[in-house]
Amino acid sequence: MIEFKLAELRKKHNLTQQELGEVLNVSYQTISKWENGATSPDLSMLPHISAFFGVTVDALLGLAPLEETYKPSNSGTAEYWEHRLEYLLHTRKTMWNRDYMQFLIRDVWNIHEPITVLDCGCGYGALGLLMMPLLPKGSKYVGIDFSRNMIEAAKKYYRYSDITAEFIFSDIQSYRPKETYPLVICQAVLRHVNNGENLLRKMAGFVKEGGLLVSLECNREFEADGLYISGMNYLDLCRHQGLKKLWQKELEQQNRDYSIAMKIPHYMKAAGLKNISCRMNDRVTVLEPEASDYGDLLESIIKADHWNDEKTDQEIETAISYFMNHGMDRKEAEDYCRQMNGIVKYLKNNRETISLTHTYGIMISYGWK
Repeated sequence: MIEFKLAELRKKHNLTQQELGEVLNVSYQTISKWENGATSPDLSMLPHISAFFGVTVDALLGLAPLEETYKPSNSGTAEYWEHRLEYLLHTRKTMWNRDYMQFLIRDVWNIHEPITVLDCGCGYGALGLLMMPLLPKGSKYVGIDFSRNMIEAAKKYYRYSDITAEFIFSDIQSYRPKETYPLVICQAVLRHVNNGENLLRKMAGFVKEGGLLVSLECNREFEADGLYISGMNYLDLCRHQGLKKLWQKELEQQNRDYSIAMKIPHYMKAAGLKNISCRMNDRVTVLEPEASDYGDLLESIIKADHWNDEKTDQEIETAISYFMNHGMDRKEAEDYCRQMNGIVKYLKNNRETISLTHTYGIMISYGWK
């Protein structure tokens, strides 16, 4: 049974029925009828009422607590990644230029002899598939991940390659290596976990003396500004004030750090590494309809960012509830959902003529032990 919480919220905010009626542009008699159950507001009014009080529609209707407990992001859990293979396959297609990785290996990290690489949070082994053909012959790849599905996928992708590879099903946090490694690397891992600094320290312990630790991470501020679609307003595309509140809330509540990429060089120094430096990945995807791989790349960008379909009203309301729980106010949550649906609609209506620029802005931090 729905228990409308209007009277409770009104009194909590020290408002009279007359004052609330003026805010909502209805009479105090209407407010009275809503509160005693004689009538109910139109469905179209509910978002306005919930926005004014800073609660979700579900909370307004008594279907959720008015003071909701924070619901942590689960992107640092194995359960989350068990079903994210397609996401990784699509995002990795536009993440690297092969020649820049070759430059890092040969000219920046000066790797000229066979080496064993430990990839922490390897997923399906995308980083190994990129790096190993560029490393000296005789090098070995070791991937570790806490998702069993990812490990099985990695074994499948490496089965018919000539890469010497080993895969370990384990959580990095509890992993006890039998050996240390000359190169330990991770890609887009620390941004997803709680307390990324601790995980980085753990990985530093996997590095042998004289070895190299590398972290490849996005700063969410960079990433949020890294999309332009011709025909759309760039200022609208990169507007993310609500996301800033969400990132701050997640940092405060669970130490999930949207800006960890900027801090990693300093965390490496605190972990005892030497000769620490940082570079930016040079990959920027420029997509034009004339490109030979136009359809494939556009499909990957669409699926990576979940721009397949416009969200239904119910899906939007669910998303709004989550965003509000993570620090946004209702208007910011509604604006963000509207922004995403706008991108989906534009891409759908202009599928054959999309021109865009997209970059992740990956920061490459590294240091020697």
